[in-house]
Amino acid sequence: MTGMKFNVLAQVGLSLIALISSIGFCHESLIFASEPPQETQVKIISNPKHPAPPDGKKKRIIFEEELAIGAVEGDENYMFGDYIVFNTDDEGDFYITDWDRKRIQKYSPDGEFLLTIGKRGQGPGEFGNLSIARFDSRQLLYVTDIANHRINFFDKAGNFFEQITIPDVFENLYINSKGQYISSRTRPAESEYGFSAFLLEWGIYDSQFKLISEFYSEKRDRKPPEGQDVSSRAKFVAGILSELAFQPFPYYVVTDDDMVYFGTRENYIVDVFSPAGEKVKSIRRDYDPIRVTDKDKEHFIINVAENLIRIYPEEVRKEAHKFIKYPKYKPAYSSFCLMENGWLVVVVDSLPGEGSLIDLFDQEGVYVGHFKTDIPSENLFFKNGRAYAVDEKDNYKFAKRYRFRIVEEEKR
Repeated sequence: MTGMKFNVLAQVGLSLIALISSIGFCHESLIFASEPPQETQVKIISNPKHPAPPDGKKKRIIFEEELAIGAVEGDENYMFGDYIVFNTDDEGDFYITDWDRKRIQKYSPDGEFLLTIGKRGQGPGEFGNLSIARFDSRQLLYVTDIANHRINFFDKAGNFFEQITIPDVFENLYINSKGQYISSRTRPAESEYGFSAFLLEWGIYDSQFKLISEFYSEKRDRKPPEGQDVSSRAKFVAGILSELAFQPFPYYVVTDDDMVYFGTRENYIVDVFSPAGEKVKSIRRDYDPIRVTDKDKEHFIINVAENLIRIYPEEVRKEAHKFIKYPKYKPAYSSFCLMENGWLVVVVDSLPGEGSLIDLFDQEGVYVGHFKTDIPSENLFFKNGRAYAVDEKDNYKFAKRYRFRIVEEEKR
């Protein structure tokens, strides 16, 4: 699973998972968005299990590390917490969100520290929680803070500009060119067990956060612990972790022209939605599912489970590990992103230190390559003619930039 420590958390956000996990949940039902209107024709691109590229030559991407930002010791401005994500602007400057330290660090294209944006707090421009930094049509930096129920806006010099209050929990939020929001939304729902339930929906929302177009939704509900003894609490915690361990969860990205690429990861399908929210294309591939190994489970316990349930006593945490139910197979894929040429890069599987398996599709969604690469896949994106990703070494985080080139492999 991509960057297993936080890939499950990447799209729902670390803070949302922690919020839901502190209460716990399980799947109750799945409610799929309505099919597009009949006049909307959805283009289906079906790729077989072992597809042949149109020209008979498979493609692959060769990456070469160019820059790393981060330090194990020394200058605090280059040291990060356990969870970071980052973005770059058109000038190539880095904006690194440090979730643990509740701040954003800005660096030059050469990796030189420039300034800090925000700090922990509740005042204007301060964070109780924070997301990846993105840019709106005004080129203002916006950061979602679900703890303080708002979106903070800054200029590129780090000056606070304004804030917008948001209802409920909106996670992995994008603002498109029309000022609409593309996001997941979590809100309370009626519980069958009288304990706690949530309705999660993914879609496009207007400026008042009213749903315009829904991509997918589901309700989650959980029974309360049967008792307060260690075993009962451990089983309750294990139920939370079982819902996260290698389970499919919606993933999406929004392009510069407001197109939305969305997939639940339950099947190998990436749907493409227009800026108006109409499904216009569905990219699919037959595939062989990848088994969950003992090494995967060990990595999940150390790098995901322990981070999420550290609020519980040690005896409860250790006992909970015994009751986690793992699926036989991983989700159909781990994540995806878009190259600047419109190609779709799907990370099929990844584990730190072992590289990433990647499928490559052209602008139409036709398979053109499958390869393994050493580049980390956590927070992988392409911009300014470069590739970027978060890397980890000895539990320390680094923001990295890569040169890359597309090469052809002769048909055998």
